[in-house]
Amino acid sequence: GSSHVGSGGQELVTARPGSFRKLRRIALPSLAGEMSAGYTKLDFSRDPGASMMTSLSSKAVEGVTDIPQRRVYEMCLVFKYKTSKRVRYEESSNEFYTIRGLEEPTEAAENKMNMWRQHRESILKSLQNCGLDLYCFYSRDRDEILVKVGASAQKLRETAARKRYKIQLKKEYLNAYAEYRHDHPGRPEFQFKDRRIISHVYKTHTGDNLDGSGIFKTIDKIYLIDHIIKSKDKDCAGINIGKLMHADELKAYFPLHEQRALDEVAKDKVQWFLMSEDHANRLRDYFGDKIAFYFLWLSFYMKWLLPCAAIGVFLQVVDLLAQTPDNLTAIPFCVLMSIWSLCLPYFWKRQEAKWAINWGTLDLQEQLEPHRPEHWGEQLINPVTSQVEPFYPWSKRIFNYLLSAAVMSVTMIITVLCISLLLLMRHTMKSQVDGGTFTFQVMLAGYVELSNWAINVLAAWLTNKENHRTNKEHDTALLVKVMGLKFLNSFFALYYVAFFKDHGSLFGSPMRCLRDDCMLDLQSQLATFVVFRLVVSNCMEHYAPKALLFWRSCYYDNMSCSSYIHGQSLLEMAEMSLTEQQAKKPKWANFDNFDELLITHGFATLFAVSSPWVLFMTLVAIIVEIWVDMRSLIDNRQRPIPLRAKGNEPWTTAFNIYGVLAALTNVTVLIFASREYEGWRFTEKLTLFVFLEHMIFGSWIVIQMIFPEVPRNVEVLQLKQDNVVHRCLEGIKIEQNVDFSMFRDKKGGEEIQVFGYDMMEAEETEPALSLKDSGKSMYHGIIDEVGSMRVTLGVTPNLS
Repeated sequence: GSSHVGSGGQELVTARPGSFRKLRRIALPSLAGEMSAGYTKLDFSRDPGASMMTSLSSKAVEGVTDIPQRRVYEMCLVFKYKTSKRVRYEESSNEFYTIRGLEEPTEAAENKMNMWRQHRESILKSLQNCGLDLYCFYSRDRDEILVKVGASAQKLRETAARKRYKIQLKKEYLNAYAEYRHDHPGRPEFQFKDRRIISHVYKTHTGDNLDGSGIFKTIDKIYLIDHIIKSKDKDCAGINIGKLMHADELKAYFPLHEQRALDEVAKDKVQWFLMSEDHANRLRDYFGDKIAFYFLWLSFYMKWLLPCAAIGVFLQVVDLLAQTPDNLTAIPFCVLMSIWSLCLPYFWKRQEAKWAINWGTLDLQEQLEPHRPEHWGEQLINPVTSQVEPFYPWSKRIFNYLLSAAVMSVTMIITVLCISLLLLMRHTMKSQVDGGTFTFQVMLAGYVELSNWAINVLAAWLTNKENHRTNKEHDTALLVKVMGLKFLNSFFALYYVAFFKDHGSLFGSPMRCLRDDCMLDLQSQLATFVVFRLVVSNCMEHYAPKALLFWRSCYYDNMSCSSYIHGQSLLEMAEMSLTEQQAKKPKWANFDNFDELLITHGFATLFAVSSPWVLFMTLVAIIVEIWVDMRSLIDNRQRPIPLRAKGNEPWTTAFNIYGVLAALTNVTVLIFASREYEGWRFTEKLTLFVFLEHMIFGSWIVIQMIFPEVPRNVEVLQLKQDNVVHRCLEGIKIEQNVDFSMFRDKKGGEEIQVFGYDMMEAEETEPALSLKDSGKSMYHGIIDEVGSMRVTLGVTPNLS
């Protein structure tokens, strides 16, 4: 691999074999020299506006430089170069740097920068030694070094074959996914009968496949290069990216944007809502399975909400005419929404199976995850990987679990007390403030959103204290805490209004519902929650990354901001390269997006019987969510590292739990909180509750029996693909089952004889019973056992 270095954010490209088009003449200064070690070295000894590079394979270039049309680099690493852009490090004492006013670093800062340089050079050398192509350049402020990483087609093919990486086959082979294998020309001693030529079965995704790289999509190249960088397999670098980022030596690690493909994905905004097959495939090929499944889920959720939202608007008109949601339409709507809430995640699983079979992940097996960089403990050898890694015993983690349980219990108590105080203030002080009840409802909605943010911080702290080994274990534990605490924080006020407020007391003060109708009171508070969340949360999600980026620029790059105001130096005015701009953006957080969507789903379904119009507002919220997430992903976030997945788990299970809670809550509100059955005895209400729940859950079970979780056509397609893949990889030709035996020449052939019995089988002798032989056998067995016991005890047996 070769390394290329530019400065000032200007990315230069040197000649490479196999190039196809010409660029204008670029004059480069003579290079500082060559390094015997072969790793990248950045040189400030000459004109800062020119590019300096030194590497094992690079030479001084003056003249025409060629560049291949196809994409060369896929990944980017951003190393810290200086502790601050205002200090001098390896710069020459010339007029240019004197004008910049660089300061001399302290001894501690210089030692740290020297350590960073040694680590960086060692890492780059490892990347080059394993056959990767590197392209290095300075950031605009020369405080970071950005390294683009790519791999040749031969390196990609070798890694794919060694990793048994699955790539897509051609359409005539059902678009199945099969592991990549090299063509085998066969061996002469077998008359080349073991020849296997299978390269023609793989689908090519580019028009030019001269070097064999056309069979790999960009996402495949990212997967393979990421494996080469992180893995400790043969011809891999084995770089611990997580540890470097945790130690703050590496500031960013992300795939580079491919502008043409990104424009293709982003151009049709309507398809982000409809999610046609072509758009879903483009989205998956660019961002990976996880993000594609997230947007597919949003589109699926929106389509399922459309009929319910229309029904909800109609029923809300009925409620306005009846002046209460407690009317005859409540029972059928309650049953409808309960079944809908249960069926939504189940039918989504069927959609997951259909997309997973198209993307080759339906049979995806869980692999052993590496330990998290934050995981700490005693350094021991992992018995599976034979690698040294931290070990944290279960006995110590129990204390952390008990601490989490105690903190969560106290947090729940505090949450209940705070919300109860706000409800009491609303009841006693509503006539003393402008806006009355509405003001306190908005205050309660704001408190809930602020508390949810605090819960995120608390849950992350507790989960980090538990010191989980893998990211999956960490995320699952975090989900349990966030889901439990946010459920209580977000919905406690609604449950209180529905079941406990009417004719009850709070801290000794009697409570009454709005206009003595708890269903109406519940509807108004739920409406405030939904509207507040729709406006405030989406604004925060859209503008928070931009505000964070501006704050970072002002806090860390205050000299740069002042230069924009006063127009000081040309270098400070220079714009960042596209790669550096992407490195400054925050990462995409799939966990946070699903978390917000789960709370919105809870507001829509848990109390739908009291507020049918909330379904329409939820539909609007989902449409806004799709738009905001689309713009955030394309414009305001780093391109995420693609992850393979066969669904949205564990979030699908979380939505399933909310579906069960919604079915129980809606029926309970209808029977025990409404006035429709106020004159019924408790046993009569309980009988109706049991009947409705059995009808709802019985219908759900019948639906599951009629529609299996994995559709039948998906199972058949998987069997057909497995058969096709087996035939392609083993070179088995499909032959017609035609019997040609009647056309064969029978002359000279021996006639097949059929015997009356098996003459080759020896007659078996019947076993004979002998007490004498059995006794001898038992005696010798006891003697042998006693002798072995004496040897074990260190006593030499008497062999005489």
